[in-house]
Amino acid sequence: MQTTDFISLMLLIIFGLSYILKLVILKKNNRIKANVLAKGNKEFSIYFTELFVRTSSTLWLVSWISEIVFHNKISHITGNIFKSMFITYTGILITALGSGIFILAIVFMKTSWRVGIDKSSQTTLLTNGIYKYSRNPAFVGFNLMFLGVFLSYSNIITLGIWFINIIAFHLLILQEEKHLSTVFGKEYEKYRRNVPRYLLVFKIGSYKVKNSCKK
Repeated sequence: MQTTDFISLMLLIIFGLSYILKLVILKKNNRIKANVLAKGNKEFSIYFTELFVRTSSTLWLVSWISEIVFHNKISHITGNIFKSMFITYTGILITALGSGIFILAIVFMKTSWRVGIDKSSQTTLLTNGIYKYSRNPAFVGFNLMFLGVFLSYSNIITLGIWFINIIAFHLLILQEEKHLSTVFGKEYEKYRRNVPRYLLVFKIGSYKVKNSCKK
């Protein structure tokens, strides 16, 4: 196993353990079954989207594990889009960043964190911490990990899986936005106007208006 494969394996383990540990803690301490992805009675559009996400994310994990274990054999068959150690290490750094953002997001989410759309239990709208800068930091973390794995093992398979997961998770976000708008109403609409769906946007215009009012 190459050094890059070992580091990638460690990142996979850290991500996996944090994900599982959060589910276990919620179930043990709060009696919350947080993984509701494609489970229970749901509208067809929600169920189909969640099933798409479950399938695409499973493919991603299987691909990631396969690349770590059989990287040389897979590269021999598929070839590499990028043949640069700089890009490989850049991919690992992006994967680490994505994993860190994901862990931070689920920590701040506390007992409101769910895997999928949960209409059976009450949650709280989180707007503080990392959620002041992104409405979906956990998904930002996932998207970075998808990109990171592709750059670390740049072939046609990881490229395709990256695109599939970006689409699947974006569709899930759209479904969640409808759900949150229904549950939290004006509170969520105000939050959505002020905080971007994915990444931080600096409100330069608002800053200028405030400054001009002081003069």
